[in-house]
Amino acid sequence: MSPRPRDVWTRLVVDPLADPLARVLAPHPAVTPNRVTAFSGLLGVAAAACLAAGWLRLGGLLFLLRFFADCLDGKIARLQGSSSARGALLDVGTDVVCVTAAYAGLAWWAVRADRVEIAVAVGLLAALGAYGWALAHRKHLAALAGLGDGGSGLLRRTDLPLLDPWLRICRRLGMSPVPWAVEAETLVLGLLPLAGPRPAAAGLLVGLAFYLIATVVNLRRSWRIATALDVVRAREPGGKGAS
Repeated sequence: MSPRPRDVWTRLVVDPLADPLARVLAPHPAVTPNRVTAFSGLLGVAAAACLAAGWLRLGGLLFLLRFFADCLDGKIARLQGSSSARGALLDVGTDVVCVTAAYAGLAWWAVRADRVEIAVAVGLLAALGAYGWALAHRKHLAALAGLGDGGSGLLRRTDLPLLDPWLRICRRLGMSPVPWAVEAETLVLGLLPLAGPRPAAAGLLVGLAFYLIATVVNLRRSWRIATALDVVRAREPGGKGAS
């Protein structure tokens, strides 16, 4: 199974800076992946607090630095040969806490400042939770079916002549051809708050729309994978087929 393509923001913006920094930091015994993960968590909590307090530019900057540190820990782990299941669990848990807290903080500010209705804030957090569940379930089903994480197969498409130049670039760079969750988080929680209150409030609507669409996409993929699994199981000896 080929490695998962890198996200657009990660590959084009973060990696050129994080890769050389990781090579500098990795030889130092005091620098461990878990410590870098913990540092990214502190940045994430600080970003959420700043967004909630209305210090939008500082909060956006801290969130961007958090993501940079989040990418750095995995690179250091690979260079040190210290990758572990516990480290991966800590990394994922930190991501979930920081991203959720940042969305909650930004939504709290926007409601208090009368920038958005409370229904938008509640809807965004609900959509974020639904997206997380749909993504985890898709990955679970894909693992059962031997399909990696069940992500988009766009990079493998050969019948899209209009997109062929872009797809070839993405294949060469090992990069996803479509901006997705990382780019949505970076835009809504990092870049738009840097631009000021009005763009930051508009970003909540962008986030709500993205997570609703992304949840539907993940559920459709899960349905296709589940259907394929049912067909395979129905053909096995003693299989009863789909109910």
